[in-house]
Amino acid sequence: MKAMRKHGLAGLVCFILSTCAWSGLAENLTIQPLSDTVFMHQSSREVEGFGDVSGNGLIVVDGAKAYLIDTPWDRADIQVIQNWLDTRALTLSGVVATHSHDDAGGNLDVFHKLQIPTWAHALTSQLLEEKGEAPSTHTFTESVTVLPETVELFYPGPGHTFDNIVVWIPKQKLLFGGCFVRALETDSMGYTAEGDVQQWGESVQRVLARYPNIQGVVPGHGKAGTVEMLIKTQRMARQAAADK
Repeated sequence: MKAMRKHGLAGLVCFILSTCAWSGLAENLTIQPLSDTVFMHQSSREVEGFGDVSGNGLIVVDGAKAYLIDTPWDRADIQVIQNWLDTRALTLSGVVATHSHDDAGGNLDVFHKLQIPTWAHALTSQLLEEKGEAPSTHTFTESVTVLPETVELFYPGPGHTFDNIVVWIPKQKLLFGGCFVRALETDSMGYTAEGDVQQWGESVQRVLARYPNIQGVVPGHGKAGTVEMLIKTQRMARQAAADK
């Protein structure tokens, strides 16, 4: 795989057209804008027991640099993201994994070979290593700023998994909840075998307390929306905990 480098003005046309969803070499991955500097990538995979599952991540742009929030489902999809960055003369400067599952923290070794730093919670890094996968190059336990005023990571406590984190994009007042947040269109808590439904509701409360001015939320699966997504997730989690 060639290194992710800037390529002059070759991507000017694509940049102008970036208000449309974009797909590259693989139909499996699409990229669409949420603002002029934040884009949502979506990829899918057939998951036993759940069918075809689409997963979300972000690309956050700061000048000529870009930061990837969660890896796409499959290794081949990383090439599509690289091509998208190349057409815009953007350099990938960091990668964040919000938990250890394939739709968030898979294939970090691809980025390490390109000397691109990666961030994850300490437990995520440990779980990846235990699975024989590449751990992140940077870890934290409570919160860390990857890029001032642009990307902040916060560990709210257990939920979907014991290691799940959220990502705050302060300029847009946007929260990437990842799989910690359930989409408005679902009434299911999803896969919880590696998480803690009993603590999930309180973990959501910590996010709401830390970020009281959230204007947008992106879940790990499903459509982007508003803070109501967090409130519904909390309500569902508390009901699931009460039903146990």
